[in-house]
Amino acid sequence: MIKKYVVLVSTLVLSACATTPPAPVALMPTAVFTSQPWANNKALNLTCVDQAPNSYIAVIDNGSTENVQVIQPQQPISLTLRQALVQQLTGQGFNIADNATSTMAVKVEKALVTVEQGLVKYDMHSELQLQLTVSTPNGQFSKRYTGRSSREDALTASNKEIATSMNKLMNSVLHEIANDSELNKYLKENV
Repeated sequence: MIKKYVVLVSTLVLSACATTPPAPVALMPTAVFTSQPWANNKALNLTCVDQAPNSYIAVIDNGSTENVQVIQPQQPISLTLRQALVQQLTGQGFNIADNATSTMAVKVEKALVTVEQGLVKYDMHSELQLQLTVSTPNGQFSKRYTGRSSREDALTASNKEIATSMNKLMNSVLHEIANDSELNKYLKENV
């Protein structure tokens, strides 16, 4: 009988010590819409791939190698960005089609929020880097878009704050892409 209690107590203690992985983060960037569609329903194929060296969206470092946590996105960041870009390009008047002769390829080179968690405060550094390449029968346009941010705050960084930081970066980069005069000129003249 005592043996059963010892086993039960040991099981409860061990299960209390086990850490549950952090919940995945939902990323929801906002597409940028132009006041007037200008692409006249031109067909464009859009691909988005994740070539970042990490599959997670955030890493929280509590100061020791045993206390490093990684946080995954609910869906791959390449899919999240593609959904926003489809809305954005459709709003500009493009017809997103798999069989289009012109292609916009977006490579996610870096997407990471790094949190250094202290006892009473945290430092958060976020970075997003995309390589965008438009290939048309007339040639190619390529450009890198980068966003960075840092913040320091009291207590502990939450998943919501991590998601907010990455969403702001994605929104900033989407805004930069939508308003890039070089890119828009190339699209108008070559697609």
